Amino acid sequence: MSEQVLDATVELIARHGVAAVTYDAVAQLAGSSRATVYRKWPHRDDLLRAALTRFAEVSVSVPDTGDVRSDLVELLCAIGSVLATPSGRAIINASITADDDDPIRQLGLEVLRTRLAVLEARVAGAVDSGELPPTDASFLNTMLVAPVHLHVMRDRRPLTREFAERVVRTVLDGVVPRES
Repeated sequence: MSEQVLDATVELIARHGVAAVTYDAVAQLAGSSRATVYRKWPHRDDLLRAALTRFAEVSVSVPDTGDVRSDLVELLCAIGSVLATPSGRAIINASITADDDDPIRQLGLEVLRTRLAVLEARVAGAVDSGELPPTDASFLNTMLVAPVHLHVMRDRRPLTREFAERVVRTVLDGVVPRES
């Protein structure tokens, strides 16, 4: 039942914004009772946090296959897929446009920090194995993900594997060849 409640919470956020997330609305959409939802999440912010964290974990993860380039391409493809969904687009838009003190903004930032921590661990592993030189994972994240957001959210184009590969190649290799 927890998964249905969390999915219902995400759906309400996507459709109508955070204000629509009430115990009654979540319970009705999840096919549960208000008491069941309240018992598990007595604080609404905890319900919102759990729902958005699960949404991020289920929809976007950072694989670790031993090939960092391939893993980063997979990450970008996953992000592009999420951004192309109505729920993903609505949640990202809500977290970007919300005021600094709005709970959805804070939760969105928390979810991004969680994903960044996983990416940082993957990048650290790639540095340790020699796949990457020492690098700032947060900056790398920005350089990789920003083109995906622009491509999918602003330009409204589907993200292809080829586009993701091009972004990874350009970011990791640069655009100007180094002179020896």
